[in-house]
Amino acid sequence: RWTFGRRAAAPEGAMADDPPPEPSTAPPVDKVVVLLKATGDAPILKQNKFKITASDRFEKVVQFLTAQLKPQIGADGRVFVYLNSAFTPRYDEKVANLYAWHGVEGKLVVNYALQQAWG
Repeated sequence: RWTFGRRAAAPEGAMADDPPPEPSTAPPVDKVVVLLKATGDAPILKQNKFKITASDRFEKVVQFLTAQLKPQIGADGRVFVYLNSAFTPRYDEKVANLYAWHGVEGKLVVNYALQQAWG
């Protein structure tokens, strides 16, 4: 007889439907290199690459970007940010996690636009 839908018991603190955590192949990092890429008609920054503490939250990247673009967007302007030209991460996610999951060639690539570019 075949039995479908059975799973092994989940480790303590995990939900039965949660996927198992993936082992990290990269060593932990203290700093992450962030590469900012303009999208659409967004102005190109003079400083488009910087290092940020890995334990900082992504909102710190957005705050830095907003401060750099303030002369072009004004006080109430909005900046749209995307990782790898695809999606907007949660602002409370740690930069280290985003780098581990979506880092490309040793950098976390953040696209930015003044208008919504991707869904």
